[in-house]
Amino acid sequence: MPGLPLNQLLKLPSLSRARLLAGDGERIVTWVHVVDLPEPAPWVRQGQLLLSTGYAWPREVEALRRFAAELAAVEPAGVVLAVPQFFERFPQAALEVLAEARVAVLELPWEVPFAQVTEEVLRRLLARQLEVQERVQALNRALMAALLEREDLVSFLAHLSRLLGREVRWAEVPEGAGVPVLLGRERVGYLVPAGPLEEAEARALENAALMAGLILAHQKALAEREARLGYAFLDALLEGRREALTPERARAFGLDLDRRCRPGVALLPLSLPLSESAFQERERALGEVRSLLRGKGVGAVLSVNLNQVRFLLPEELDPEAFAQALGRPWPLYFSRAYAPLDLARALEEVERLSAFTAPGVYRYEAHLVPRFLLGDLEARQELLNLLKPLRPGEREALLAWVRAGFSYQEAARALEVHLNTLRYRLRRVEERLGLSLNSPEDRFLLELAARVWLLENK
Repeated sequence: MPGLPLNQLLKLPSLSRARLLAGDGERIVTWVHVVDLPEPAPWVRQGQLLLSTGYAWPREVEALRRFAAELAAVEPAGVVLAVPQFFERFPQAALEVLAEARVAVLELPWEVPFAQVTEEVLRRLLARQLEVQERVQALNRALMAALLEREDLVSFLAHLSRLLGREVRWAEVPEGAGVPVLLGRERVGYLVPAGPLEEAEARALENAALMAGLILAHQKALAEREARLGYAFLDALLEGRREALTPERARAFGLDLDRRCRPGVALLPLSLPLSESAFQERERALGEVRSLLRGKGVGAVLSVNLNQVRFLLPEELDPEAFAQALGRPWPLYFSRAYAPLDLARALEEVERLSAFTAPGVYRYEAHLVPRFLLGDLEARQELLNLLKPLRPGEREALLAWVRAGFSYQEAARALEVHLNTLRYRLRRVEERLGLSLNSPEDRFLLELAARVWLLENK
């Protein structure tokens, strides 16, 4: 039952003549009880106001101390003794013990009937209970209205703070009078009020914690639904199902049809089949990738497959910088950049990089030579395709230069052309292929392509 401070009850007609001798007048009274037994403690509960004539109280000092200590142990709000009749005044020995325990000690004139005291106190306590219930109901109706309006948690907390007349904030760990918020059986956070609350507000805060749990559950369900739709959307694109890529769906997932992007795959260090803890770890990884993409102001189009997280990275974002910002020791595979309607080949390109399992960034176009050395037939064909843009004279100049061990003079003699003609043709090779013959990496790539071409065209 809701209680009231003792000081408020002392304003009632029956208790207005009572004299507070010691103790805490701010203690909350939840009930009033008349007990005149030699051992009243078993009949008294915490927060009750005990009325007694003192008829059965002991008279010896030590016995009074023990008697008062037993009463103080059950923590009544106060002890009222009717005087003078069996005691001229409240016995000093009992008063000292009760006052030390901060139990209120009062003397009430003998002529005030206990029946009047109990009636007035109970009537006031019941009225207080009705006030609290009405206040709690009003607050709950207002909170339910906010819940039905589908407010997010931030808006709901602002609404709750206005209703309670004080700030209520969200905390991840328990603080003071914080009320736990449950999602299923898991405590996901706490509602923490700024300062103590009255009983009605405290009850409303408990109900608000339940509603906050409902909001989070609803948001989680929406997020899971959105994620499932997103998974299906990205998988459809990678499978080449163009009918899935309507302008409306692209806008819904924040995908710009005019921007090229490269599919990326994060290979997580999780054993298959996935355990429950592995599923949770995959969800955390998915959340990290999603947050990073959104933090860079691009649409988060993702999916999962076994121990992989798949996503789209806009062409203008550097894969190495993205991996560094992610900061996780995973192998990250990236295809070449494609228009959203042409992503069908991208997944094949990513899968060709799966032989590289050490943590790092693997870009399809940058790992042509390693893939070739690992026996990737597609890489062999790409090396041959590398020389196709060249005109016959340019290709002959490159092949002769490679056969001559990169000697310009020997290559010119082999082709029976002037040295400047050879140099001119090789400059055209650089321009057409976007490579530099002075770069060791580019020179090795061109040599490898030339060697494969010579083997294929003997």
